[in-house]
Amino acid sequence: MITLTIEKRGIATVRARVTAPSIERALDLCGANARVVFPIEPEPFFAPEDAAESVEGLPARASERRTDVAA
Repeated sequence: MITLTIEKRGIATVRARVTAPSIERALDLCGANARVVFPIEPEPFFAPEDAAESVEGLPARASERRTDVAA
């Protein structure tokens, strides 16, 4: 597992710490318009072997967002 910082740009720019088995999977977890923030931090890059996939700090994908909330 690896841990990266991923950025998504839209109305607001949001950064998240993502743990996944690969960079490609980390981007898939975050959805469209996600990109890796460079430079990659070397110390936290390799997550512990027992780490689970996770995304901390990103809102749900557009397809998963509630549509009944006023903007």
